[in-house]
Amino acid sequence: STLLSALPAFACGADTDATGVGPQHRGTVHFETRMAQLEAAYRDAAVGRPARRPVVEMTIPSVYDASLAPPGHHVVQLFVQYAPYDVAAEYGHWGDGELRERFAECVYDVIEQHCPGFKASIVGADLLSPLDLERVFGITKGNIQHQSLALHQLLYARPAPNYARHRTPLRNLYLCGAGAHPGGGVQGAPGRNCAAVVLSDVFDLPLTAKAK
Repeated sequence: STLLSALPAFACGADTDATGVGPQHRGTVHFETRMAQLEAAYRDAAVGRPARRPVVEMTIPSVYDASLAPPGHHVVQLFVQYAPYDVAAEYGHWGDGELRERFAECVYDVIEQHCPGFKASIVGADLLSPLDLERVFGITKGNIQHQSLALHQLLYARPAPNYARHRTPLRNLYLCGAGAHPGGGVQGAPGRNCAAVVLSDVFDLPLTAKAK
């Protein structure tokens, strides 16, 4: 998260209302204009290098809830790819802090291209690397999906074969997180599906009935 002294002003000159807020501030903003940019960022990470031109996703929750920031300020949340947990030695280590700062500058540079003055408006930031996510939240290797969203860990194989129906070998222990079928994100589907299984087991409800 980043605290800014002003809303990002987009170089495209998008319209704003009397408070300076426009539709460009209310959604999720991506700063990629070509598929090649995503491909290049991924290829960097594949060899243990934090992306030189990161893929950046920006949201500004304070335009909806002003209490999140001091008057005249805004909170900007940045979800960034790709930052490999296992960094090649020649590029540093997330534990030393310096790599985290350098990578953050790369992120800011991307936004600055589209929102001139963004870097100058930064008051403070809470930077979380993959290692920080692991240490603070217990997420293995900082993977917010808990495991790969790849063919070998999807559908009946998520999180592993024979465990895709949310039940576990331990009585009354169910899986409902991002590592469960069908995966993470803001959809809430793993929790919804798991709740249906719990209702079926506890109250003997048909799995089709609770969806209505």
